[in-house]
Amino acid sequence: MIFFSESAFIEPSRHPEWDEWYKGHLAAMASVPGVLSAQRFAALQPGVPPSLAMYTVTSPAVFESEIYLGVRGMGPWVGLVDETQHRRNLFDGLDVAPAVEAGQVLAVADRAAPDRKGLTWLRIAGLERSTPYRGIGVFPDAASARQALRGAVALYRPVTAVYAGAPEPRRNQFGQPIGWQITPEWKPAQRPPLTPMTGRLAVVEPLNAARHAADLFAANALDREGRNFTYYPYGPFATLDEYRTWVTGVTVNGEPNRLFHAIVDIASGKAVGVAAYANITPAMGVIEVAALVFSPLLQRRPAATEAHYLLMRRAFDELGYRRYEWKCDSHNMPSRAAALRLGFTFEGTFRQAMAVRGRNRDTMYFSITDKEWPRLRAAFERWLDPANFDAEGRQRASLASLR
Repeated sequence: MIFFSESAFIEPSRHPEWDEWYKGHLAAMASVPGVLSAQRFAALQPGVPPSLAMYTVTSPAVFESEIYLGVRGMGPWVGLVDETQHRRNLFDGLDVAPAVEAGQVLAVADRAAPDRKGLTWLRIAGLERSTPYRGIGVFPDAASARQALRGAVALYRPVTAVYAGAPEPRRNQFGQPIGWQITPEWKPAQRPPLTPMTGRLAVVEPLNAARHAADLFAANALDREGRNFTYYPYGPFATLDEYRTWVTGVTVNGEPNRLFHAIVDIASGKAVGVAAYANITPAMGVIEVAALVFSPLLQRRPAATEAHYLLMRRAFDELGYRRYEWKCDSHNMPSRAAALRLGFTFEGTFRQAMAVRGRNRDTMYFSITDKEWPRLRAAFERWLDPANFDAEGRQRASLASLR
């Protein structure tokens, strides 16, 4: 069965953020048992919903599952979606949605009855039932689609590749759904070693007061208003001694499950940011990246992205973790945007999870799993390739476009 979700976004200035979020949403949808594939498209002409997502599902029961009900919807974008163009329809007639490659187009025709050859006709089977029949077809390009179909159809280009989905849940002897068996090759992960991670632009190494505090204090001072610390229970720091005391506290006397690292810019040789591994749970294969304070000397620079790549690569490839977490204050918009840009999937919000500076904090959860990492790793490596940057250091292709 084929499920379509169509929508439109009413705030043009935030459209790139929405597009980034939608990639994580597709990945989350593909994790729902019974959703076998997911792909998103953009319309090539006005007059039709500009955004369309096409999914393969096993049955209508998918839409009744608790997992689907927890994932569906527009999440933080509720209120910015044009509900007049938001439609959800389930069709019968194909077992698997066609994959549409880059450069190809998907033709979509809604009709009261099938009216032309060249399309596969699907019958409405559920949800909003806004059309009795939908014809779909994949064509090499828009020109060939228009020639074959003589107009009167909507054409869409793919904006993502196909996300592979999840099969129906495994069941035990009682018929209860249970999780899939972890591969026999997997063993509990290792604790992160206190050794540096070296890239082309940055080195991520254990934080040390004597080696890094002065550089970091000077770099953070460029954030004159102290905005970087708004969502943390510590900082900003008025003096170098105060900052050095904090560094000593978290590295020498801190929590054993929170390993702080300095991010050193190779070009200058100076520490310009801080990141930590946190909530380290080797037995479950779960680790979190946390305490991200990137100074103005690191923000929006390729070295920042490389630092994240190095931390992820160690967690997945060197240490064998299965899940890599990112958590942030729900009001921390830059952190939320960064998580989505880096390929994390938004999972939900834990309400009143913390009290920070006398304020309530709702915490948003994001993650990357080991199954997603190979695709993301390849995108990071293509993005970080020197050939992806022009003579002025500007990216040629965005990280999101390479996933």
